Amino acid sequence: MKLDVAPSLFAPLKTIRLHDLCRGSPEEKEKLYAAATEDGIFYLDFSEDQNEFDLANLTEDIYSLSRSLFNLDLEEKLRYDVDKIGELKLNGYKPIRRNIGGIKGERDGFESYAIPRNGILASNPFPHPPVLDTNMPLLRHFTITCLEIAQYIFGSLSDSLDLPDLHSFDTFHRPDAPAPDILRLLKYAPSSEGDSEFRVPQTPHTDLGSLTMLFADSPGLQIKPDGCDDWLYIMPKQNHAVVNLGDAMSLWTGGLFRSVLHRVASLPGKGMNERYSFAFLMRPENQAPMVPLLGSSGLPVAGEEGVLTSENWIKAKFGILRGETANDRILTGRRDANI
Repeated sequence: MKLDVAPSLFAPLKTIRLHDLCRGSPEEKEKLYAAATEDGIFYLDFSEDQNEFDLANLTEDIYSLSRSLFNLDLEEKLRYDVDKIGELKLNGYKPIRRNIGGIKGERDGFESYAIPRNGILASNPFPHPPVLDTNMPLLRHFTITCLEIAQYIFGSLSDSLDLPDLHSFDTFHRPDAPAPDILRLLKYAPSSEGDSEFRVPQTPHTDLGSLTMLFADSPGLQIKPDGCDDWLYIMPKQNHAVVNLGDAMSLWTGGLFRSVLHRVASLPGKGMNERYSFAFLMRPENQAPMVPLLGSSGLPVAGEEGVLTSENWIKAKFGILRGETANDRILTGRRDANI
């Protein structure tokens, strides 16, 4: 894909080969640690893993599901309004223009639909449109695959930090424990015909949780690394996911691991094309303590004075995204947010 963007405005991300990481390659583990400490974001190359994880086929099927879901009538989608059918925005539909946008005074330019990991994997029913029923085997397969891949990433990073078992990242992301993880499907609306205005339909932010695995086949994602004056574009690559670390990983490591500021924007001189993407967002278990873990001999107890739980952090951040409260530090993961 050829883009009319200056080479200096592309982000030079490191590429982690999933096949080698899963087999304990020391070189791949070193690259992952470097990506976590220097960038907070990397490409995950799954081109060699069709037999083991089958991500290439799974992602195509998720794109198809996403189109079917967003093509439903608005009235039908609003029956599953994310702000009305559950807590912590873990399930349901968000219509366009509900959140604050990436340009001051404007609202967002995308629809989204959140599907809860707990609902996908557990037998407990959750409100959802019938199109999800027919695709539940696909959703289970994809969710379990993302969880398995995440364990390799968490395990490698825990080893690199020589974390004790009590403080390892796996401790707060047990695959068999309920967690506020979601699969989020997104559809960005196109600009009006003939409109070439630069658009920022999504407000700049860092991700609240631990890991985000993003799948997108069209450009638009941008990052702003610490100390960089420019927004840099992330070039989509076939059979690659973009994985970024969230605020939880940065907090737990006292800022050693990066949580990169990012947004979605149109290309220079162009309007926004209709764009589909989806992400699996992993968050710590609800009662995980949001405090530094490195160098701690004992694990702080969530709920003690000054110790925020993951659950409370999530509630605070969604309130900011809705424009109900203002706190740049929580929104962007930074004390001084110059965005």
